[in-house]
Amino acid sequence: MKYIRLMVILLFLSSFIPILNNANAQENTSYQSINFNSDSPLSVNNSTVVYGYASSNQNSIIISWKLEYSDILYDSGQIILNSESNNFQNPTYQWQIFLDFLSYPNSCTCYLTVILDSPSPQVIIKPIFFSLDDEFLEPALIIDDNYNNLFSDKIYFSGNAWSFDNSLPNLYWNVVKTNSQASSCKLASSEILTNSMEIESSFINQFSFENELDISNFDDGFYSLYLWANNLYNTNSLNSEFYCRFIQVDNNKPISTIQSQENLKLLEGFSPILFDGSVSSDPFFGRSKLNFVWVLSQLIPNLNDDKFHLEVINVSSGDDERTFLIDSLNAGNYSLILTVTDECGLSNSSSIDFSITNMAPVAKLSIDDVEKFDGDSLILLQDQEIDLDASESSDTENDILSLGCIWKVNNVPFYEGCKRTFSWPESVYEDEFILSLEVTDNDNLISQISINIKSESSREGTYFSLTFLLISIIFVSYAFYKRYNVIDEKIPKW
Repeated sequence: MKYIRLMVILLFLSSFIPILNNANAQENTSYQSINFNSDSPLSVNNSTVVYGYASSNQNSIIISWKLEYSDILYDSGQIILNSESNNFQNPTYQWQIFLDFLSYPNSCTCYLTVILDSPSPQVIIKPIFFSLDDEFLEPALIIDDNYNNLFSDKIYFSGNAWSFDNSLPNLYWNVVKTNSQASSCKLASSEILTNSMEIESSFINQFSFENELDISNFDDGFYSLYLWANNLYNTNSLNSEFYCRFIQVDNNKPISTIQSQENLKLLEGFSPILFDGSVSSDPFFGRSKLNFVWVLSQLIPNLNDDKFHLEVINVSSGDDERTFLIDSLNAGNYSLILTVTDECGLSNSSSIDFSITNMAPVAKLSIDDVEKFDGDSLILLQDQEIDLDASESSDTENDILSLGCIWKVNNVPFYEGCKRTFSWPESVYEDEFILSLEVTDNDNLISQISINIKSESSREGTYFSLTFLLISIIFVSYAFYKRYNVIDEKIPKW
């Protein structure tokens, strides 16, 4: 099976940065570049010399080269060049390579690869058509390197293609499923050519092309991508060497899944809840390369209608954010959305709703350190002061610090604050009134205790009323007794 020359270079020099006719790099203070003196391929029928130049901030450079056809190495060599002057910051080196085609075994569409050796080697490639008898030669094809091998919907690629007669060749492609990277790019030519597809003309200038391949109907998995050129004669015997690379196709969105406890109707002060998205996965590629984005929002009622809007209150993201912990929220209705994204940018979302019900505070009232309950009574002298204390009122942990206390006299707000000193209000002229304590949390839920406050005169009046009532009862009882006792006596005779 044939491979295009660039593929051999990528396998042999995987850390290189190849380009067609020019290479340059700048790494810290190191600069270097290498070029052919012409961008065009060569057509020769005899031995020839290939020229070029290199620039580097080094005073000595090493250039390696090799001439290949199919999987056959025709020739190779090395050039060591020294700068003749130290006056230039980046000296330019002229180089030349002699190629003795008459000593090579066959006519060929050969590829000359030239490498400027350095910590970041620079690679350039030139096709050379060699024929003694003007025979038909395979077209030349070089695909620009793209280190990405994961694709979704489309494969984008670019490169150059030439025919030996300077016409534009046709381009073809095929994608064949494989089990792994190790088993890719190993099909025979006959299998590759079966069901192959021609690429529509996409040359953007002379011999350079850009194109995209539609793979939207392919299942997720591993594939071998084959590209080749063909002369206009369109016969399978004239195909170029095959360019092949291992690719991964990802057309299906990942699956977002949230796992949680069954009961999601919670009371304020609930124990922490863990929402687990780790079971989310990509149907083919699994879970290892997924990114997780959690968005927690509260449903807020609209002011102008009966609908709601979402107000985001927390966002968490990362490839290690597989779970989301909630340990403290106020009462309300909430929505948690998990969006899972794979390496190709395909995403899928799932959501889960839960609600938190507020618990009303528990009011506790003490007067002069004596606890009072709703409906109790208290005698208060006109010049007496008492200490009101509601600081022992309770609520759930998330609300306890937000409790507020309002003291009312006959339902009219009188004081704020959970500890107050209190005396008979000047605005109360009656002998008694109702003192109320309202304890409110941050959700405006209220707990209330009311007691009856009476004056000393009201107590005396109460005693008089009770005494009068008792005397009245005794008098009425005596009257009934005398009435029935008279009836029962015998009538005297006169």
